[in-house]
Amino acid sequence: MERKTSEARARRGRRTPASLSALAALLALGLSGCASLTAPERFDLRAAAVHARPSRATFAVPTPSAEGPLDGELIVVRGADGSLSRVPGVEWADRLPSLLQGRIVETFENAGLARQVAVAGGPAQYAVRVEARRFDIDAATHMATVEMTARLVAENGGRIVAAKIFSASAPVAEIAGAAPALALNRALADVLARMIPWAASLGR
Repeated sequence: MERKTSEARARRGRRTPASLSALAALLALGLSGCASLTAPERFDLRAAAVHARPSRATFAVPTPSAEGPLDGELIVVRGADGSLSRVPGVEWADRLPSLLQGRIVETFENAGLARQVAVAGGPAQYAVRVEARRFDIDAATHMATVEMTARLVAENGGRIVAAKIFSASAPVAEIAGAAPALALNRALADVLARMIPWAASLGR
């Protein structure tokens, strides 16, 4: 009786090649499922270091507008055929319009105009209304492109005082990892370094 029991246990303990292959497949499936749940690496934007002439006007900075995938957290890639995709495994730390709003305000502050920026919806003479038209990586040219329209709008009456398109590009070494976010940051710094002095010079 003891011998039969030992043989049965031995048979249960042995693994045939077929059973080992099935077990390996299940383990691989489980590991790939865990990998797909890995949180993406997140990146922030930086304000520009800039100087502007003093201004007595006050400015409000509403949340910029953006359409489609730009109104989110994806780092967008534009294909040669115009198709849109994303840089895998990475994203912005917040919705792109929210990040842009914060960096525009910070650039005003860096320019020595901190007192001219209305905080938390306070009264202002002008609103700097920004639309993000391009904020993506061109897969064909490996260039990061930022293009934004800025409108200086009088808060009393809503008259558009001035409007201008600002754009800049920066090369991207590879469309993976941190490189796209860093290149977009460089292009954005170029845009903001021109946009904020422009707005300040008109709001007098």
